[in-house]
Amino acid sequence: MKKSRLFAPFLMLLAGAVASITMFWFHYSMKEMLPVLLAVLLIFYIAGCIIQKCILSFMDQIREKEAAAAAAMEEARAREEAARENEESAGEEEELA
Repeated sequence: MKKSRLFAPFLMLLAGAVASITMFWFHYSMKEMLPVLLAVLLIFYIAGCIIQKCILSFMDQIREKEAAAAAAMEEARAREEAARENEESAGEEEELA
């Protein structure tokens, strides 16, 4: 879970690095570069937070489904054991009678 919290900052820094290298390549002045870089960092941080929340909610839904399936399997096993015990006790009563 801790690794999933690093998604938004990683996306922001990656986008910032790409934007910085691109602006350096095209010979932007420092006055032009800094506001653009700030905007890129903010936009990609917000986008990363939104994507991260979506991913975490999907992961929670999957965990809930897995937990429900495990509970259903456990309930089915308990029913089978109860049915076996009932059959065994019915068979023992017939032998006694």
